[in-house]
Amino acid sequence: MWGKDTPHPGVLLPAAPRAGDEFRAEDVLHITQEKDRVVSVSETVTVPAGTYHDCVKIRENASDGSIEYKLYAPGVGCVKEIEGTTELLLKSHEAR
Repeated sequence: MWGKDTPHPGVLLPAAPRAGDEFRAEDVLHITQEKDRVVSVSETVTVPAGTYHDCVKIRENASDGSIEYKLYAPGVGCVKEIEGTTELLLKSHEAR
């Protein structure tokens, strides 16, 4: 999601996510609707950029019926996406 007043992408997640929480990261009538659920808040994820602990795992159900998982690391953002058999992995990260 792009910021309203900025060209930088943002992330929409519950402020204090818990497993089982449900929300809609994308909900634009006649364009796209997505149903999201927090699967876990304690994942450890290793990608080329490093190993991240206490990651939040989200299951996204898109309006086209596809299912995607995203894993978010605290202070970093999305470090891994899984869609079917395809995985997108964070390759590098520089703290700001």
